[in-house]
Amino acid sequence: MGVNKLRLPSADEALAATGYERGTITPLGSSTAWPVFADERIAGRVAMGAGAHGFSAFVDAGALVAALGATVADISA
Repeated sequence: MGVNKLRLPSADEALAATGYERGTITPLGSSTAWPVFADERIAGRVAMGAGAHGFSAFVDAGALVAALGATVADISA
């Protein structure tokens, strides 16, 4: 990915950039085509933000990566 360090945005940065509060951000249905990165260990059924607190979307990791054209890399080390 060409970086040495990643960090989560502050709550204000996340809301300003995505229109979603942290913890609810989803790459599905976004009005902006955000780049999506997935760790190479992602597998099986995963949960992700669904746009509102208290809701999650459960999806197959492989199908999600394929549908979003996600960049798969070793990002959790």
